[in-house]
Amino acid sequence: MQQLPLEAADIKKLRLRLLPFFAFAGFSGLIFAFIGFAVLGKSKDPMAFDDIAVYVFIGFGVFFFSVIGYMIWAVFADLKRGVKHRISGMVTNKRLNVHHSQTHHHNTSRNHSSKTTRHYYLYIDDEEHSVDFKHYNKAKVGMHIVLDKAPKSKMTLAMELTGQEVVDQEAHKLEGETNDKFLQTKFPDVKLTPKDEEVLKSIFKSQQKARYIWLVPTLIMLISFLANGLEGLLILFFPVVIIPAYQLFKIIRSYRTYQMSKRYGFKRGVPTIIEDKTTFTSNRSKSAQRLKTTIGVITVESVTFDQLQVGDRLVVFKPQYGKQPLSIMTMDQQEYYLY
Repeated sequence: MQQLPLEAADIKKLRLRLLPFFAFAGFSGLIFAFIGFAVLGKSKDPMAFDDIAVYVFIGFGVFFFSVIGYMIWAVFADLKRGVKHRISGMVTNKRLNVHHSQTHHHNTSRNHSSKTTRHYYLYIDDEEHSVDFKHYNKAKVGMHIVLDKAPKSKMTLAMELTGQEVVDQEAHKLEGETNDKFLQTKFPDVKLTPKDEEVLKSIFKSQQKARYIWLVPTLIMLISFLANGLEGLLILFFPVVIIPAYQLFKIIRSYRTYQMSKRYGFKRGVPTIIEDKTTFTSNRSKSAQRLKTTIGVITVESVTFDQLQVGDRLVVFKPQYGKQPLSIMTMDQQEYYLY
């Protein structure tokens, strides 16, 4: 990591960063002032807001503005110090973290708002650094990059891709032609093994379980409407009819596809090339390792994720009548099952 003086463009970015902070702080201040004077200050009912509620309101306000104040202070500290950190190296992994939260209102669980926040990280030589989405999307695993960040605010000032020059144009062109030829390859169908049948059954059960989660509650509601002679209300609550009908259709079609794939007894191979790798984390689901390929995103096990690299050619095996991958095979005939 290098420490360098801020450039004119860096100073401009930091100053521009202050504008939304000040605007948000001013708007929030007006909201808190309105609540404080119009609601708490003028309430005629002395029991409407007891001392505890007032203290909670004040405490929340102090905490809220402390966070905003720290963000503003961090930017000013970066401007005052006048330095930035430059990190250079190879992108060894990427991580997307999705955080879901709910805010309850009026002391009841029925009134709440949901918020989803996404945070993006790049691992440079296995060290994690937070970045903006545009930098996260631009960088790919295996690339060499130079990342400039502000020390206190952690703001990404600039990112440059390095080592992208093609030294041998002829070799680069040949590799591109080889990849294009590989993606057009037609692989013969392969007979399903006992492991393939086990994975196929696991996929089928997982899909059916998800469908039943939607089907059963709405079906109970539909039966309740009909049993109580409320057929007319179904016009207003039309999703109560549409959702179970649609889920039942999907369940039947999924079962038919599963049986057809079993009877056919073969799986088809689809050529693809790994374009990028990323790790997905969330506070509502377990972590997942994902490969971005030319045919879409494939979720794999951690061991498989570590062994595969960007640019690797794969054969993705799918059932004849389904879209969900069963396994992937590398060019050295190593097969990895996805379930």
